[in-house]
Amino acid sequence: MKIILASKSPRRREILQNHGIDPVIMPTDTDESLPEGLGMTESVELLASRKAEACYEYIMSDPELRSRYASRDDSHNDSGDDSGKDRYMIIGSDTIVWKDEIMGKPADHDDAFRMLDKIRGTNHFVVTGVCLIDAASGEKTVLSDTTTVYCVNYSDDDIIEYISGEEPYDKAGSYAIQGKFGKYIDHIEGDYENVVGLPFYRIKEFL
Repeated sequence: MKIILASKSPRRREILQNHGIDPVIMPTDTDESLPEGLGMTESVELLASRKAEACYEYIMSDPELRSRYASRDDSHNDSGDDSGKDRYMIIGSDTIVWKDEIMGKPADHDDAFRMLDKIRGTNHFVVTGVCLIDAASGEKTVLSDTTTVYCVNYSDDDIIEYISGEEPYDKAGSYAIQGKFGKYIDHIEGDYENVVGLPFYRIKEFL
């Protein structure tokens, strides 16, 4: 089973590569607005599904891509080895930080400060939704994973120093656990890769 990653996230790509998978990168433009009243799990599962479904529809709409990624040939040769085409699984994923609200990517310096101020000295949740679609059959699986993250009680000066760099501004919740902010994490309960952006341990059984 090979992977089509419906995301341009370098972090998700790196997680897959760390597990020996070099994915085909195929991001799509999707609507990331959410209906009112959705909880954190429902939100990420909906967004992940939109990304994977948009990628699947894009492949199916193009004859060349459909032939390359979605056609299926399970024939075997005389030696018993699989001589058919590779099977592809589409993965769409979305990650949010939740602390009484969805905390997405910061709009600006002040927004980044607000988020980091809100999570210091306490805990918050990082939730990743994953949608897997078998490109050959269209079969879809949706799941999510939640990690509880505990931050130390860092200072205003620590926040100002951190947000003066580029790292916070393309990250949900305004931080990267694998980056410079890692020193402000006291501990986590749950999967580390989920916080980075993809809970591989949850999806490997489908691959």
